[in-house]
Amino acid sequence: MKKDYQLKGNPVVDVPVIGTLVYDDLGKEVVAKFNERFKGVEGIEYTHKHKTGEPISYSNVPRVLGMNQEQREITRGNITLLTPAQVVRFWDVISERGPTYADTDGISLYPTEGPNEELRQEVLKLTGKSSKHPLIISGLGVEGADNDLGFRFVGTDYMGVIEAPYLSKDGRVTYDPSQEGLVGSDEGVSIWTPDAQSGLRGLYRDGGDGLYAGNGSLLGSDSGGRVQVISGSATSPDLETHLAQLKHEETEARAKVERIKQAQAILTGK
Repeated sequence: MKKDYQLKGNPVVDVPVIGTLVYDDLGKEVVAKFNERFKGVEGIEYTHKHKTGEPISYSNVPRVLGMNQEQREITRGNITLLTPAQVVRFWDVISERGPTYADTDGISLYPTEGPNEELRQEVLKLTGKSSKHPLIISGLGVEGADNDLGFRFVGTDYMGVIEAPYLSKDGRVTYDPSQEGLVGSDEGVSIWTPDAQSGLRGLYRDGGDGLYAGNGSLLGSDSGGRVQVISGSATSPDLETHLAQLKHEETEARAKVERIKQAQAILTGK
């Protein structure tokens, strides 16, 4: 097992590390196991040939979700696909943003019928949740299926469902530590949505410009696609301790600034 696999990438306050899945020992095993399940399925089986150390490319929804299943099992949850919230939270340390794109571990599901409607209905049943707002379904798995796309979504023990009202129109989002998720904002990372607000669509980082939640082509891919992953995000107690300390320090710093403002107001009489 590769639970001690060291991901190469940019460290974020020491841990975790943000990187991309490459064709090394781990990447080769992930691809091999993934292809065992999707051998011969056009648009999903990973047939691109790599030299050792090259980034695994041609990202699309079933590929990244399927590879995420494999890498989670192989590394015992130490290496996982980036969530939409993590993409925004760690935006500044994601390498090669401009020339690449990367599907997240989430899909966007809208309140009305539209693209990929059969899958949309299946996911609604799978999650048991519907809403008048768009939803982000994270952590789905995939399996082969006798349908037009060659796959269906399956539930996992790391699956999550959140309401995402910020997907109702183009705008910006930021990471809110108090909610451990994304919120609409006047600043932050751009997010683009479909005018139709319908169907089931991907949710991916679109170059260095932001997140795109309107792509109905779940099998679309090209050489700029990356499988972007994070190490130590789900299972490291040290990370949780470190984040708690950072939050405490942030609270103290804000309180100190407020005390300085109050003192200045007293001194100046304002």
